[in-house]
Formats: sequence, C-alpha cells, structure tokens
Amino acid sequence: VLIPKGASSFQIAEILEKEGVIPNKYLFFLYAKLHNKTLKAGVYEFKGQYSTVDIYQKIANGEVKLKLFTIIPGDNLLDIAEKLEKEKILKKEDFIKFVFNKENVRKYGLVGDSFEGYFPPESYRIDENETAQTLTEKFLDIFKKRYLPFKTIIESKDYSDFYKPKISFYEAMIIASLIEKETFVEKEKPLIASVIFNRLKSGMKLDIDPTVIYALRLKNAYNGKLTKEDLKIDSPFNTYKNKGLPPTPICSFSLSSLQAVINPAKTNYFYYVLSKDKNGHVFSESYQEHLKNVKENLKD
Repeated sequence: VLIPKGASSFQIAEILEKEGVIPNKYLFFLYAKLHNKTLKAGVYEFKGQYSTVDIYQKIANGEVKLKLFTIIPGDNLLDIAEKLEKEKILKKEDFIKFVFNKENVRKYGLVGDSFEGYFPPESYRIDENETAQTLTEKFLDIFKKRYLPFKTIIESKDYSDFYKPKISFYEAMIIASLIEKETFVEKEKPLIASVIFNRLKSGMKLDIDPTVIYALRLKNAYNGKLTKEDLKIDSPFNTYKNKGLPPTPICSFSLSSLQAVINPAKTNYFYYVLSKDKNGHVFSESYQEHLKNVKENLKD
C-alpha cells in the first residue's frame, strides 16, 4: 500500500480502508488524532491479520517495505541507472537527467559536473517509491559519513614527493576511481597510484583505457570492445589525447582505492601490463622494459 507524501491522517485512513487493510477508516482516524504522531510516507506491506493499533504503529514508525539496492566498486552512474530500471525502482532516464545536472551537484555543495564518484559501493535499503533526489540523498549520506572524513587528511598532506605539493579531495576522488578500474588486486592499488602520480608529475599522458570507455559510454558508443580508433575519441575524458586527470571520477570506488591515493607506493614505475595469468599486473620503469613485458604477457 502506497502512503503518499503529504497525505493527512484521514486521507491515509481512506487509503487503508479502500485497500482492505482496515475495516473502518473513522476508527483509524480517531486513534491517529488521539495519539498525534507523524505518519510516514512510503510503500507498506501488510500480510495476515493486523489490529488498527498495529497498523497505526507500523506507519508511525515508518516501517516501509524496503529492498536492497547494491552499488559495487567500479559501477558508474550509467551502470547504476541501468540497475535501477532493471529492478523497477526508477526509470533510467529520470536518474541520468538528475545526476548529470551540474546545478543539482551545486545544490548539495559538491564539486564536479555530475555526481560521479559520490555514490559509494554499498547495499542500500530503499523504498520502492524512491525518486532520483531521494536516492541521491541516501547515497550521499553514506559518502559524507564514510568518505568525507578523508578530505582533511588528503588536503593537508604534502604530495611533493609524488606529484605536486597539494592535491584537492576531488582530485583524489578522480585518481581513486582510476585505480578502482585499473586493478582488482588490493595490494596493487598503491603501485597503480604510484604510476598515476609518476605520469602526472612527468607530464606524460595517463593512457588509461577505462577513461576512454567512460567517454564512449557517455556518448552511447561503446559495444564492449575497445579499438585503436576508439582511442581517438574527442572527449575531455580521453587520457590518450589529453594530459592530466579526466574532469570527474569515472566510477564509484572503494575506500581501499582512496587509501591508496593517501598512501601511494614510492616507485619509479611508469608502466604496467596485465600478467599472463591475469592475476595482477607486471610493472616496469622504462618503455623498453614495458614492451618486453607486453610481449611476454599478452601472448595468445
């Protein structure tokens, strides 16, 4: 049963009677007036026999029918939108329209052109009556509690040995998202961070495939395979064409990826390639060594 936002006690009583949950709307309304608690909107499920008092308490306590919605590390806003539609929570277009609106980002006092990177990997308990706004607020609540405390640590750290004296928290978020997409091996994350910082400091382009895939997905032009022609796409996210970081994060990232930005390994690595057994990466300092590693590990 859907109890809409802003419904009065009597309107709620009418809905409950109409749905066959209570036998008499006037009894419910009278009980509600006597106890005068705020009745909370949402989708409620009633199975079996309930007394009028039980039903009142359930709605007053906000015991809405909830379901779990999971964001996994590496999901981007487009992935989340597709999941929401697949799970019949929200239309993909409605979510995308809200989360890629720069003005909405500003309303929450955040940096960036979209909410990319601000929705942490987590299983969220959500109401079936969610909107793009209420979902965003749920996701941001976890971000503020779990991720925002690292802002002071990052912005007070001296990164001179790795890149430049100071980096912003948002830059750290972008780097964390790149790390998330580049490796699934936890112990490798500080090494990937090291390569990213070394390349940024030297003025090299990052040449990170997932940034190109993100650019293609934004244009609905990715078919699951990355070609040499794709690497030429005209997009600020294409790190094969543009030096420096992409303009926003490219996905949701785990805390361990952010920790890798806070504590990157100190190395002279500039290159890496997926190992032959696909259990990790092989790192190298020089391009010649990298070519050798590519030849050895990308054999059929």
